[in-house]
Amino acid sequence: MTDPALTVEPVVADDLREWLMAKLRFPVMAVLTGDGAPSQSVMWFDFDPGQPDTILMNTKVGRAKERFLRHDPRVSLCFEEGLRWVALQGTVELDEDRERSMADILGLARRYHSSGREFEGQQRVTIRMHVDKVIRHD
Repeated sequence: MTDPALTVEPVVADDLREWLMAKLRFPVMAVLTGDGAPSQSVMWFDFDPGQPDTILMNTKVGRAKERFLRHDPRVSLCFEEGLRWVALQGTVELDEDRERSMADILGLARRYHSSGREFEGQQRVTIRMHVDKVIRHD
């Protein structure tokens, strides 16, 4: 590496998990469109309590990101705080269980201080991102 502030790791280290969860963060998720161009969205996230290197997110069924993820499950999340940033790379699985996905978005809503009422009547899908690579710039 030519930048001493840059590190690459295969897993989310405990100190990084603490930093990510210390305050509400809004990562930018990048997915690949059908023609290979990147598409980005600001997301709510949480860690899967049963799988330490799995990030939980959620989206409404029918949105472009859902279609793109069905075509290509590779994804990246970027978190920043000034000049400090972290990029998580991995692949996703879509959990289409409607009850579980609704419970997941309501859990995310509580975490992000929302009532969750805006999701009533929607069909949701949970995005489970399995982190394969962590790039940190501290």
